[in-house]
Amino acid sequence: MFGQPDKNPNGLRVIKTARTFDAINAGAKEGFLPLVKRVKPGKDIHSIIEVHQHQETGEIELSTDGRNIPSEGYECVISFHPYYPYSFPAPFAAYLVPPGLKNGERVWLEDIIEDIVAVFGNQGWNPRLEWCEAIWTGDQFDVQFDPDKDAPELIG
Repeated sequence: MFGQPDKNPNGLRVIKTARTFDAINAGAKEGFLPLVKRVKPGKDIHSIIEVHQHQETGEIELSTDGRNIPSEGYECVISFHPYYPYSFPAPFAAYLVPPGLKNGERVWLEDIIEDIVAVFGNQGWNPRLEWCEAIWTGDQFDVQFDPDKDAPELIG
């Protein structure tokens, strides 16, 4: 995905994320320490959408580009508005921390729980960072991505 770092380019140890009650408990039974966190939409993560409906058939079409005009026979029924485009199975998730992870060790988070902006897109598109390197601090992961420095800004 545009704006995402290459998947595990340095071949680091992979930290899995459990996103359900059962998956977290299964990880704990396998010897992982679940680092449980709230899942909450980030205020800066969003996309935009507009809905057009055909005047005769009732069918709809969607637009995520402010430059598009409705197709012939369609009219705007919901104008452009921002929305949170992600859905997760629970309001919590956990990084499954393996035994023996050393303080200061660089790892690869394959499914980041926190909402971090990956791209400052044009036309209202600010997707979330999905994966990234991180450093284990002994009780948390320090994600090695700073949106203010690392997220590209699209213009146009």
